[in-house]
Amino acid sequence: MSDTPTLHPDFERRWKLLQDSVACKRVDHVMAAPFYTYLPITLYGETTIKDTIADWRNAIPSYIRYHEEYQPDLAYGPEAIFPGAALEALDCQFVQWPGRHFDDPNRGFQVPDQTYMSPDEYLEYAEDPTGFLMKKILPRHFRNLKGLEMLDFSMAIWHGALYATLPAADPSVKKAFDAIIDCGNRFGPIVAADGMFYQTMAEKGFPCGVDLVTSAPFDIFNDTLRGFLNVSTDMYDCPDELLAAVNAASKIQARYLKNTIQSRPINVIGFMLHNGFDMFMSREQFETFYWPGLKACIDVCLESNAIPWIYVEDSFVSKLDIIERDVPAHSCIVTFTGTNPGPQIKERFSGKFCFKGGVEGTLLQFGSKDDVIQAVKNAIDIYAPGGGFILDCDVTVDVAKPENLHAFFDTARNYMKY
Repeated sequence: MSDTPTLHPDFERRWKLLQDSVACKRVDHVMAAPFYTYLPITLYGETTIKDTIADWRNAIPSYIRYHEEYQPDLAYGPEAIFPGAALEALDCQFVQWPGRHFDDPNRGFQVPDQTYMSPDEYLEYAEDPTGFLMKKILPRHFRNLKGLEMLDFSMAIWHGALYATLPAADPSVKKAFDAIIDCGNRFGPIVAADGMFYQTMAEKGFPCGVDLVTSAPFDIFNDTLRGFLNVSTDMYDCPDELLAAVNAASKIQARYLKNTIQSRPINVIGFMLHNGFDMFMSREQFETFYWPGLKACIDVCLESNAIPWIYVEDSFVSKLDIIERDVPAHSCIVTFTGTNPGPQIKERFSGKFCFKGGVEGTLLQFGSKDDVIQAVKNAIDIYAPGGGFILDCDVTVDVAKPENLHAFFDTARNYMKY
């Protein structure tokens, strides 16, 4: 007798539906899986964003309730929300969240655009990314890790290893390691609970919508090292230094993805593209600074049989042919949040890539039930023919009327037009 557990029939059905959608095959109905961060929290009011940031476990019952009530075809949990207990342990400086910075318990976390490295540090990063992050960035991001500035293991060979331990006697170094241990102790049970959430979802028939979320290597500097505006000007002021750092980051991220995929089951990897869009980056800059590193990471996914989900924020009109040129057909999911989707996207990518989106997210919050029904039908009419479509919204949905959500899912399940 086999000890292999039997999968829930709905899990197998939905997983095949996802595979067929990515492969741009015709399906019996359109997958419906709106991406969100806070939606189950705001929908039921059983907890607050503040309390969820404090401990994801406070919101997991609401996330389970959402899936049971609306039956989306993919499961999303609370892990996109920064964990407050872990942030507190390290005295985090680059995130703001309710309970520490905001009085409103249902205001989401914020990552202000700030500067944590200077342009003359690009080459230092490129030469030793791990050492630079440990000695420079972690102490700047987290006050309780300031003692890491004193450690240097770059020459920790033979006697050098012994001398490298001497700074550990300083109280600030002990404080840093105590904070790291405290953070791990606080964060570990929360992560375990998130893992149990997805196990529960699988047992109830819902595949995970995204197993790992990352960004383009360029966005490492854009998001929390140099800042958006600084990086945008660095492409002009110090392009060689920036490119050296991005190339180093690309190698590290590609290796990290490969190792992570090998270490645990990974089916879908989301790439949330925070820069690279037309307003701030020319086509030439995109192909120089942004795309090579992102493509290297996408290639790792494809080589490892993972599905890359390319989540494009803002307009990429001038770069769509680059994605079309360099990403194999029937291999990925693409969401365009700022590029006007419309029939031209279907015509361009039909039979090549699976498009995820189609409905304006604001309709779920402000529109009528009839508005949502018509919008879903219009999206299916445009994008479903021939396959390669997953119904979602053009924004991360965090507030919605219950009747509109029911209309969204019911229409997707019952309306099909080729």
